[in-house]
Amino acid sequence: MSDASIKVMQLLDELEEILETASKVPFSDKAIVDSDEVSQIISDIRLSMPKDIQQAQWVKDEQDRIINEAKQEYDKVIVAAKKQAEYLVETDVVKREAEKRANAVLEEAESHGRYMKLRSYEYIDKMLYDMQNDIAKLASDYIQPMNDYFTEMLNGINSKVNGNRQEMRDMAERIQNQEASSNTHYAPSYDEDEE
Repeated sequence: MSDASIKVMQLLDELEEILETASKVPFSDKAIVDSDEVSQIISDIRLSMPKDIQQAQWVKDEQDRIINEAKQEYDKVIVAAKKQAEYLVETDVVKREAEKRANAVLEEAESHGRYMKLRSYEYIDKMLYDMQNDIAKLASDYIQPMNDYFTEMLNGINSKVNGNRQEMRDMAERIQNQEASSNTHYAPSYDEDEE
């Protein structure tokens, strides 16, 4: 288990201890805790998380940035095309030529916009794919071993409890056997002279 995972586990234990030792609200299951202390522990947990998880927010921000840049680029090309079209429509001949050129520019702009969107989706898909692999690795490297550890610990506790129960049954059986044995050996004798 990595140092980051150990630190996270320690912080979770500390948070659990705060909750367990917190004062209770009368007539309620609710507890009173120091929100600053709990907030600080949560902040420490976030800082101690493995880098793969911290990168998830960065990937989302990067996705938004790429899509916004593609939209801005698309909008700029459209605005430039419209301005150029308005400039060229001053005469009929120029107007026809302008329409052709404007359509070509619009098609080029739309094509460029689609290309930018596709490229950004490919990039984001790759980032998400890499993040998926990192999360799967995180699960297999950290979460599964913790789960196995807790399962083994609970099985051990269960085994001890079962052993204690068996020991208690054995003691009760011995007591019953001793009582049964003493009842069969004890037979009152009567002295005929006393009658």
